Amino acid sequence: MSPAKPEVPLEDVLLAFSVEPFHDRTTLERYLKDYPQFSEDLVDMSHELRIGGRGVSDSVEDEATFQRALKHFVSPNLPVSGTAANPFGAFRGPAFAELADTLRVPRSILIAFRDRLVIESSVPSAFAARLARSARTTVADLMAHLQQPPVLAATANYKADQKPSASGKVALDALLDASGVTPEQKADIYTAVE
Repeated sequence: MSPAKPEVPLEDVLLAFSVEPFHDRTTLERYLKDYPQFSEDLVDMSHELRIGGRGVSDSVEDEATFQRALKHFVSPNLPVSGTAANPFGAFRGPAFAELADTLRVPRSILIAFRDRLVIESSVPSAFAARLARSARTTVADLMAHLQQPPVLAATANYKADQKPSASGKVALDALLDASGVTPEQKADIYTAVE
């Protein structure tokens, strides 16, 4: 029988993982085997490091891809939540900024849509149609995406002293007011002028 490993704090494990030279599957599997109690945090951090610029592949990553990867790394008997694909998953970096420019909205508004922080019933149908068309999806898929629980950024879990929770959803009008959009921008969103 091998001696019991001393209890290692989550932050130490995540820090050690973050400074590994490679964040590939082999490294992740080693950490998951050594620290199964932190599996969710390790998978979140692995994903965050991959999309955060360190060892990023040029492949498009979206919520569905992440869920498949998560399912692969965790027990095959555990259910994976989040069945609707993220319509914003194909828009990263400059493409995300270009989408915001095309829609004539601040990026913070688009981030709120991506992270499912907007109450779907508060989105004007004309703007929903314009947003869906620009994101190359359907209005039904966009609304299904918004109906899911808000997304909590993986880095929030890593950086928080206590377990963070996702923000509540807000009406689009309140979000626009908080984002400081001009009356002209607000009128453009509500009239959805092309």
